[in-house]
Amino acid sequence: MPNHHHADRSRAPSLRVAAAAAAALGLGAAAAGDARADAFCDHARAVAAAERATLVAPEVFASFGYVEQPAAAATPTTTSDDLRLTLGVRYSLGELYQGAVVGQRADATCRRHLALARVQALPQRRALAARARVLDAALAEAARALDQAAGDLAARRATAQEVTAIRLRVDQLRARAVATARELATLPAGDDSLAGALAAYQRADAEVERHDGRLRGARAWDVSVRVGYDRFLDADDESPYFAVVAASFDLGWLAQRPASKRAAAARQRLVRDEPGATSTAGMRALLTAQRQRAAEAGVLADELEHQLDALRRVGGEDGKRFRQTVWFEWVEARAEHAYLEAHAAALGEVLGDAASAAEAP
Repeated sequence: MPNHHHADRSRAPSLRVAAAAAAALGLGAAAAGDARADAFCDHARAVAAAERATLVAPEVFASFGYVEQPAAAATPTTTSDDLRLTLGVRYSLGELYQGAVVGQRADATCRRHLALARVQALPQRRALAARARVLDAALAEAARALDQAAGDLAARRATAQEVTAIRLRVDQLRARAVATARELATLPAGDDSLAGALAAYQRADAEVERHDGRLRGARAWDVSVRVGYDRFLDADDESPYFAVVAASFDLGWLAQRPASKRAAAARQRLVRDEPGATSTAGMRALLTAQRQRAAEAGVLADELEHQLDALRRVGGEDGKRFRQTVWFEWVEARAEHAYLEAHAAALGEVLGDAASAAEAP
């Protein structure tokens, strides 16, 4: 594109405002992404705290009423039915253990969520950031083209229709830049290393499944302690206090363990082999498709660049207008190529594939 600094500056401010808006949206992405991650983890941990509260706290019990006694009572003075009061506290070691596991499961769920965000969101974020860099750099060149078109219109070297066409193309470019920044703002922040991110997510998912299995197993046994006060109100010759230790074990636990192992193995296969965005097979298929698309977009961008080089040698107003049209198409092709290349590179990093990372630009 030719560099021309004639002044109708009325269009340039609008492009600068668009660039500033895009930057502001991008800066807001970190806070928005962190808030989403914190909100998920806060919710998971708060739910776990609510469940744990009733598991780890002692249980208070009480009963009051008539209890019918056997006709042949051990104590001759005891009536056949009597008024009985029972008060006490029960503490369950089994539920205490369940409460600890519930908290650990909430922490594991949070770690899985963050790992999933790295697998799904960060490759997309890197790709969008690459597209945004191309579009933001092109906005300055587009502003110069619009200024030149306005100057040509004032000098009667261009028609109002030609200037309007350029302005519409510039508006489309600006809208694409703002839309890209808006997409970035919806994704979690962070651009750290993605090496082995998929394996990390699969480990986090397996940890959640392991805690689920521990919770299922914990419901099969219990050891509890009960202490309290228990007496028939008409009797005064016995101590009313009691302390009882009780233990229970559900024989279904013997069949539960192998079932839990099968569930864990099936879950592992699900997140590793089943078609899907977070499975190894699904991500490798996506990586192959994105590499193919990136190669095709690169061919198109190179062809348009060759056309621009050729058009720079063509003089006249018609040649200049045609060169401007091809330039806008070239920017779109470059932006798409940058997006696909960055996405493919990030996917290779997520998979932990050294060959993939080496092939990526």
